[in-house]
Amino acid sequence: MSKKDEFKSFVATKPDLITVVSSKKKTWQDLFEVFDLYGTDEKMWDNYLRNLEDVKATASATATSGISELTKLFKNINIDSVQKYIETAQKAIGIVQELTGNKAITPSGTGGPSSPRPINKIFED
Repeated sequence: MSKKDEFKSFVATKPDLITVVSSKKKTWQDLFEVFDLYGTDEKMWDNYLRNLEDVKATASATATSGISELTKLFKNINIDSVQKYIETAQKAIGIVQELTGNKAITPSGTGGPSSPRPINKIFED
């Protein structure tokens, strides 16, 4: 069994190492080098797992603070002012369309010719 295969099977027994790599504290190369030097020495890997607990605690605190910040943000939104802003924007778009001569597309989707083309007239004959 090659060192690479041994490392893969070792990581399978320590799934917390995946979190260490995904939190960008260490790379797979770093962990492989440690594995290559120290093997499966529990004392060495316990250091990484202890650091992982700190990372998890920080991540959960960050997630909690992020949710509370979002809640504060949504509490401060005034729905009436948002509605007024949308109405103002719609009026501005209407004025620009009138000035440029563009017609708004109607909900029914009729934007084609006003009269049907004769059947015998193909490609503007």
